[in-house]
Amino acid sequence: MMLLYDGDCGFCTRSVALIRQRFSPEVEMVPWQSVDLSRYGLSEERLQREVVFVDNAHGAPGDRRPGGATALALTLARGNRAGRVLGRALAAPPVRPLAAGCYRLVARNRYRMPGSSTACAVGPAAPPRRDAS
Repeated sequence: MMLLYDGDCGFCTRSVALIRQRFSPEVEMVPWQSVDLSRYGLSEERLQREVVFVDNAHGAPGDRRPGGATALALTLARGNRAGRVLGRALAAPPVRPLAAGCYRLVARNRYRMPGSSTACAVGPAAPPRRDAS
């Protein structure tokens, strides 16, 4: 099992480090840039928008791979007691839509978050990139 995240994004990298430190999930957390995405039927476009959970037990490339808040819930649920509680809470039917909405809001604005860099800017909400010339 692994969680693929944007290794070029400082906010994403800090978030993964925090999850590792606080919740110790038994999930390998890997920057998507270091993985052959075609092996898992994934695209760079998707991984620039959201984290993706890959459970090798789910079969062949092209299978549905949970992303966003669902991927985080699955990752946390494989951690210590606090992680399992938080993971289950995020996946609970009354909370799931709220968690998904919050995830999308943070993901769209990650370039504004602490630890972010211009590499975090993705999509229409992102500020224009400037070349360092």
